[in-house]
Amino acid sequence: VERKKAAGDARRRMEAPPSLADGRMGVIGYPSASPFEIHHILCKMDSVPHHPVFGSLLMPEHPVSEPMPCVVAVHGSLNWGGHHHEHIVGWLEAGFAVFRVHSFDSRLIKSTVEDQMTVTYAMMLTDVYQALRMVSTHPRIDSARIGIAGWSLGGTVALYSAWEPLAEALAPDGERFAAHLPLYPAAHLRMDDQRWSKSP
Repeated sequence: VERKKAAGDARRRMEAPPSLADGRMGVIGYPSASPFEIHHILCKMDSVPHHPVFGSLLMPEHPVSEPMPCVVAVHGSLNWGGHHHEHIVGWLEAGFAVFRVHSFDSRLIKSTVEDQMTVTYAMMLTDVYQALRMVSTHPRIDSARIGIAGWSLGGTVALYSAWEPLAEALAPDGERFAAHLPLYPAAHLRMDDQRWSKSP
């Protein structure tokens, strides 16, 4: 009952991202929030500061299908780097769309290597779920085939995006990632509630 109430509360307190029904691409701004810890997502989202963020929606020259699959990509503590873009190019060449989330740049932070508290994975989890909700509305993207991939800190985000209580809080209308690719994440949380996504 409490979780259902929390999901209902989330609908009211999180501003819906814009619809992409017009088929737009490139840099897209959308509303998010800055919860400090996962606890704040689950219990205190009504008191966390809202924050506008942005990402870049990239489309392949030759889509593998129409509508096409999409990867929501999440950087690590050093922000975006060359090795991330190699993966992104690979996905585009394979015919996937890519939505590149800019959690740091949106908050005027270059890196969190020296201070991991400036942008936390709870903030980034909020950003990626808002991105999922938004990208799901794009007419050229298959809403049932949107995955998430992240590196290091972003890998932690990709990993815990599969935890169902978080998904219920951040996407109460049922949007879920179809695949999760955490690359060298921190996997340090032990959840009492062991409900995880059945997607890989």
